Amino acid sequence: MITRRRFVRDAALLAGSAVLAPAAVSCRRASLASPAMSRVVAVAADDILTGLDYNPAAVHRAFEAGLKELTGERTLRNAWASLVSPDDVVGIKINCLGAPRISSSLASINETIAGLRGAGVRDNAIIIWDRMDRDFRKTGLILNRSAEGVRVKGCSTEWEGVVPWVHGYDLAVWVSFKDGTLQRFRELIAAGFLKEATHREIFNSLTWLWGLIEKGDLRAAQYEKEIRRLYTEESDREGIRRIAEDVAHAYDNFFIEDEEKSYLAKIVTRETTKLINIAVLKHNEDSGVTWAAKNIALGVTTNKVRFHIDYCAKAIPEILAQPAIKDKTVLHIGEAAKISTVSVLGSKIALDNRIFFSRDPVAMDRIGLDLLEEKRAAHGLESIRPIATHIAACARRGLGTDDLAKIDLRQLGA
Repeated sequence: MITRRRFVRDAALLAGSAVLAPAAVSCRRASLASPAMSRVVAVAADDILTGLDYNPAAVHRAFEAGLKELTGERTLRNAWASLVSPDDVVGIKINCLGAPRISSSLASINETIAGLRGAGVRDNAIIIWDRMDRDFRKTGLILNRSAEGVRVKGCSTEWEGVVPWVHGYDLAVWVSFKDGTLQRFRELIAAGFLKEATHREIFNSLTWLWGLIEKGDLRAAQYEKEIRRLYTEESDREGIRRIAEDVAHAYDNFFIEDEEKSYLAKIVTRETTKLINIAVLKHNEDSGVTWAAKNIALGVTTNKVRFHIDYCAKAIPEILAQPAIKDKTVLHIGEAAKISTVSVLGSKIALDNRIFFSRDPVAMDRIGLDLLEEKRAAHGLESIRPIATHIAACARRGLGTDDLAKIDLRQLGA
């Protein structure tokens, strides 16, 4: 089996212990929407950023206004208590990629921890997590896998992108796709797809080859340097086509066990009873937009590079439909005061002043797509709507709504 040091001014989280700057204001309450509507609450605060850091006092006000509006409760404590109980083990999925420039803020993380504590959740029953331990390096968070304090950890200590199984993932829970497998590659070669296929299509059809490289296969090892280069140089169609032609029949009699499977992390399948998702609004070359849905779906599975062959339109809804995610996720928090309009790493950043709250990831992503489009247009960038197809795919799967007529968007100030 096969088997991302910065402490910002707004908060500190050391060895699983969070420090929160207190602030509170009241917010208006609105009447509850029809049950058929998906509620998304956007809370604006003019002082939400200090430079490029989130201001914890403003974040606290935004959380109080947003969660009271979302849940219909009169107090922030009751709002949190309506989402979780003292008996829950709560996983907080964050986004580390892009830290320290643009990632889930310590202010929102600390505010979430404070809310969970107020609802009676024990510190060691709170798990802040992302894909790998190494992802936390520039976040200001300290890894903590101990039996004391808030736990901070990755799903695994190993990279999970191109192999079915790595330590920390559940062999009993998976999603299955032929995309990116050797079996599917053989079918594509027989159909002559290399003549017209794009870089994306060819590269993702070769995920199995990168998997063999990671496993130490000697024949595959010769392609490692070039595969890694081509992972980011998407314009080089000829470079990836040459590799595909070279291996077209080199593995005709080869079998890769479980190659069609992508396993789910034990954090979601075994360790937690509730999930909270703190996502950052970003452009993504492989799905147009990444926010609520993609942050959690691609943060919980193995063997995922291959998902991008169709901009994740097939994989994201299938993953979100798994009971370990669908039945446990109680809140999506969408940071949008800083928005990455180019890449997940924040190559270009646009400013807003809002944090969003919803229980419907599809509705939140639909609102986020419009916001990202607006910010990209202001930067003179092309539309990414044509490739953000996973949002509509999730709606078709019944995981939420992308119909603006069915989204109850409430915009508040804090």
